[in-house]
Amino acid sequence: MTILLAEDDRDLSGVVAAYLRNEGFTVLQAFTGGEAAELAKRQPQMVLLDIMLPEIDGIELCRRIRASSHAPVIMLSAKNTDMDKLLSLGMGADDYMTKPYSLPELAGRIRAHLRRYTVYDKEQKTRTYGMLSIDPKAYTAAVDGDSVPLTAKEFHLLDFLSAHAGQVFTKNQLMDEVWGYNEFVDENTIAVYIGRLREKLDGVHRIKTVWGVGYKWDD
Repeated sequence: MTILLAEDDRDLSGVVAAYLRNEGFTVLQAFTGGEAAELAKRQPQMVLLDIMLPEIDGIELCRRIRASSHAPVIMLSAKNTDMDKLLSLGMGADDYMTKPYSLPELAGRIRAHLRRYTVYDKEQKTRTYGMLSIDPKAYTAAVDGDSVPLTAKEFHLLDFLSAHAGQVFTKNQLMDEVWGYNEFVDENTIAVYIGRLREKLDGVHRIKTVWGVGYKWDD
């Protein structure tokens, strides 16, 4: 698996890259947003972005990568504000880690995201809900034949809810089922992702809010 690491601190980049290579990953290093944008054209399976990159900042770079790739994106930042996290998630990031971070924890999150990105249920077939179609094997959703640009996590959330139509899930259950852990994801994250799905699916979704409980797909 190839990881794009965009980090302008060369010493930190070297340490992280060496650790990840020792873990069996191929690492492409970029020290500016411009370099990262070029390396992203190689379609890496995972992207690690520092927010404070020269030339193009990490949040804008995440937005550009999302336009052509579903690869999981983890934002790495010395900042630890809710606004930075929400901005990152709003641009399509799948996760957010605050510096200084643990290298084993980073590797663990990378593997968790890659598992969810690459492992699909081969038995599932395309599901259709009016103009909306969801294809778990192709990892795509379309409205009236037009592809909807979804991040990996957005698709997982849509796929999970629609595959369990009528079932109500709490935010904690969605954290466990879609993210696979709940230690690093808060309830705000779920609300942000639900909001983005509703916006992108523009009225053709069936995601219902069950007040005081959680969310369900209304079949």
